Amino acid sequence: MANEIIVFEFEGQSVELRLAHSEGAKEFLAQLPLRLEFSDFARKEKIARAGLPKALRAKGDRAYQPQIGDLFYYKPWGNIGIFYEIQPASSDLILLGKLTNPNDIEKFKALKKDFWVKIDINNDK
Repeated sequence: MANEIIVFEFEGQSVELRLAHSEGAKEFLAQLPLRLEFSDFARKEKIARAGLPKALRAKGDRAYQPQIGDLFYYKPWGNIGIFYEIQPASSDLILLGKLTNPNDIEKFKALKKDFWVKIDINNDK
């Protein structure tokens, strides 16, 4: 796996994310395709309401500084999310990837209600 591109499809839209070159991203990729319900959390991130089907074994890194547009795994809850505001560093966070187009974060921010996302590998790339 070398920077695999995945697609989030939701509400008639789609966005691409480039997975990080890491063990956590590799474990996440192995679980695709997924369909998860997302909601707003703390007015800073959109998170999947349920955890992943299988918890990731990868470890977080306190040196990871979350950025807007990052796809992450939150180890204590076993779920994924996307930051649309800056968050503090935490060793409980694992970077999985990043939006390929930073402007796509506005598509997530605009959603005020819960929404379902289909996540799969982008076979066009």
